[in-house]
Amino acid sequence: MNDKNNRIVLLTLFLIVCALFVANAQEGKLLQSEEKVVLFTDRSIYIVGEQIYFSADLLNSDSLNGKSASQIIYCELITPDGSKITGGKFLVYQYSATGSLDIPADLLTGTYYIRAYTKLMRNYGPESFGYNQIRIVNPGRPELAATTVGQKTPDHPARVDTLIIHDKSLSVVTNSAHYSSRDTVNISVWVDADGKLKVRNLCLSVVPEAAKSSLAIIPETLGTHQNSNIYYTENHGLSLIGKLNFGASETPIKGKKVNLSIMGEGRDFISVRTDSSGRFFFALPSYYGSRDLFLCSEKLPSKDVKIWVDNDFCTTPYPLPAPTFILSDPERNAVYNMATNVQIQSQYASNAKPDSIVNRKEEQTFYGKPTSIIYLDQYIQLPTLEDYFNELPSQVKVRKHKGEPYFYVIGSRNVSFYDPLVLIDWVAVDEPSKILAIAPQNVSRIEIVNETYIKGNQTYGGIISIISQKGDFACIDLPSTGIFINYRFLSENRLPETQNPNKANSPDTRNTLLWQPEVVLKGDKKAGYSVLAPDTPGRYIVFLEGISADGEILSKTCTFEVNN
Repeated sequence: MNDKNNRIVLLTLFLIVCALFVANAQEGKLLQSEEKVVLFTDRSIYIVGEQIYFSADLLNSDSLNGKSASQIIYCELITPDGSKITGGKFLVYQYSATGSLDIPADLLTGTYYIRAYTKLMRNYGPESFGYNQIRIVNPGRPELAATTVGQKTPDHPARVDTLIIHDKSLSVVTNSAHYSSRDTVNISVWVDADGKLKVRNLCLSVVPEAAKSSLAIIPETLGTHQNSNIYYTENHGLSLIGKLNFGASETPIKGKKVNLSIMGEGRDFISVRTDSSGRFFFALPSYYGSRDLFLCSEKLPSKDVKIWVDNDFCTTPYPLPAPTFILSDPERNAVYNMATNVQIQSQYASNAKPDSIVNRKEEQTFYGKPTSIIYLDQYIQLPTLEDYFNELPSQVKVRKHKGEPYFYVIGSRNVSFYDPLVLIDWVAVDEPSKILAIAPQNVSRIEIVNETYIKGNQTYGGIISIISQKGDFACIDLPSTGIFINYRFLSENRLPETQNPNKANSPDTRNTLLWQPEVVLKGDKKAGYSVLAPDTPGRYIVFLEGISADGEILSKTCTFEVNN
């Protein structure tokens, strides 16, 4: 009997150990990011004031099978210690996002990094992001960035590897090895039709040979970050995440409404409820450029209520290698020529905005055409706003319950089942007494929707939208929990503007002769591109790199020379 009990105990312990082993294995698997970003740039050396053009390929189990999960990629220019210099949010299209980042004119000469990631990847820490090392030169300032003058590189974070992965099935050639200025350089790209290589995405750059190398950052601590499970997959566009809590105790407030108003053109309104941990999640429209947002909670008994909004970009420290800044003789010559081109280009730069970044005109209001509109200046001025509702033939009346006023929308039978959405300049205010205290002379018009309105997962008994004369919220005291945010939506996808300059109209100031982030292979698995040879003599490289259908990195190059 004792032997039997011992066997049962041993078997039980064995099963427990097996379960723990499986759980740890699963946990280790979860700590490997479900998504991966592979990053390519047009060059690896830049001059301040230029743009860095990039292509970020998103890999995950879904995308490798023909689908893509996250629809937004975040791309940043950072210092080796992880400090953000600039960044943008870019829309994923057919498994990749392309765009550019502006290099500030006052940046010091040094080694920097481009990194790209999705919001989901932030759960696994910055060691799961995609990185490229670049060098930036500021010819107008003699000093170097502090992290590039021999500062000791941290022992743990990552190493830099040069990617020299070639595939015999991939080819890129030019129609000649030598050209004169303004000759046409014809470039042919093809994949062996009889080979097994299947290409997922390719990008092509033509730049000075000394200004391009392919560097990948391979984190050595991948998988050690604790999975936070805070961030969701942005599979429908941009999102804004935050938390609602009591300020002093930081106690989360669950199940309460948080309202978001988008100001200016494309104005919109979204309302959600907090989850069990007090967090809220907004799915935002696909606008471009910056907009002002106003966030506030519904009216709560306590005044000590705080809204916290997560940073759009990762702020977790992750130091990267900071090598001493050194240029070889060919690199120095290339940098001199590039700096000269940038200086000439600045003298000929146009003040006109490119068509791609002209402000877009979005839809006027989220609720469309109102059922009725009250223009206050069409009537004799009445003492209070309440008089306009009650004395005029309006679809809105003011009633009272236990001495407190409330709005009643006259419309379909179901309207009275829900509270109406009351807006002042598209900001929700759920305190009728504040609205009714507005001076009528500060109001331009009142737009009314007298039907049940569903917005997201919220249902309203109609809409009362008050528009002020001066766009100043009619001098009302906005909800005390409210905060204004200047929010950056999507960034435009810009391409180099002077790939084929007209000699009669402008000097040739190109440092990137060609950047094609999405090489389109035809039915015979071939593609052709042409570019004018530059005015600056020297050796140039045609750099073809990309991703195979299996997620492997591909790279192929050829060179040509330009003579005076």
